[in-house]
Amino acid sequence: MGQTLAEKLLSRHNLAREPVKAGDIVDARIDGAMCHYHFMDVHRLAVQAGFTDGFPRVWDRDKVFFLIDHHQPALSQSIADDNALIRKEASRLGVNIFHDAEPGIAHQMILDYGLARPGELVVGMDSHTIGYGALNAGATGITRPDLMYAMLFGELWFQVPSSVKIVLKGTQPRYPIAKDIMLYLAGKYGDDFAQNMSIEFTGPLVPQLSIDSRACLSTHGVEVAAKFAMFPADEKTDAFLRGRTDKPYEPLVADADAEYVREIVVDVDEMPFVVAKPHQFGNVVPVDEVKGTRIDQAQIGSCANGRFEDIEIAARMLKGRKVAKGVRFLVSPASQQVYLQCLKTGLIEQLIESGAQVVTPGCGVCQPKVGFLSAGEVCITATTRNFKGRKGSLEAQIYLGGPLTVTAAAVAGEIVNPKEVFHEL
Repeated sequence: MGQTLAEKLLSRHNLAREPVKAGDIVDARIDGAMCHYHFMDVHRLAVQAGFTDGFPRVWDRDKVFFLIDHHQPALSQSIADDNALIRKEASRLGVNIFHDAEPGIAHQMILDYGLARPGELVVGMDSHTIGYGALNAGATGITRPDLMYAMLFGELWFQVPSSVKIVLKGTQPRYPIAKDIMLYLAGKYGDDFAQNMSIEFTGPLVPQLSIDSRACLSTHGVEVAAKFAMFPADEKTDAFLRGRTDKPYEPLVADADAEYVREIVVDVDEMPFVVAKPHQFGNVVPVDEVKGTRIDQAQIGSCANGRFEDIEIAARMLKGRKVAKGVRFLVSPASQQVYLQCLKTGLIEQLIESGAQVVTPGCGVCQPKVGFLSAGEVCITATTRNFKGRKGSLEAQIYLGGPLTVTAAAVAGEIVNPKEVFHEL
């Protein structure tokens, strides 16, 4: 029997150097460990474990990545104090990859700087670490104690996950549809259909998808409870990494006779625009079912939808149009590199001229640090999650949608089918 991508990945990294299958327990060598602002918790664990001076060492100074993302720039004295300690620890440990004063989301910066590559196994202290699967890497979020161990020894135990194959077919339209695909899947099959499994995206649509779209899909793997969410590597993968890394890589390729617990086919030509209603990612309906819902705020950003193509479609659709009176439309690039690309191509100017607010690159509009909602307010957002209280008041209503759907709502002042606003589609 052949192997899935996950089985290939963990066979390659198995310290016992033996092939593995779903269900096996392995001790695996890791290629990278990502730490963001939660390193403070790892530091405290080290102190509690008896290392009075803090974390004792890292196994490889080039493979442990420090990025201050959720709290950059610092929003309070206590956060500034934590960030100062992270800087001190990064210097003491001799970590060579430390993105400090550059605002942005850690997950996007990992992609921007080629720190996750095809065939690699990367872990991080954040659930959306899974997004590096867009580049054919096996990536997953882990707990603080697990990260502490991984940083010390460069290895970690895994149970080899079963795999679900998602076959994407149809034609890529002139706007991003990755968010709609993942919401559609969660709505039809439940937001736990891939519980502790590895998702493999394949099918004739995949070569048409940009790396931005693939990153959105892989990032949202965790919203359907997956352990990994991987794409095959292709020419677009190589083109994206060219100039971002000079390190060699060996892509993973699933065997034709690999065994999957489930195969799901999605034809995007037949897929409607969808939104997730409050307060769950899987509470998905066609957008027409909630058409006319008044909104107070619209958002585009996060590690799921703060990339160039998400912002480009918003700016393109806003040309010659204005954000509706009374609507706050917040747009946040996922990283400084994305922000720069948007500036160079005139997208930021168009957004501002149309009445959108462009905010600092980073996690702010998602976690949130900006754009809090008051009781009774309604927001439609192309970010990651919509659980109760995610953006402030427990009495606020949060809808999730793709960047095109969000932009249409920002123009109309209410949730609407994008084709009713943007007749040029």
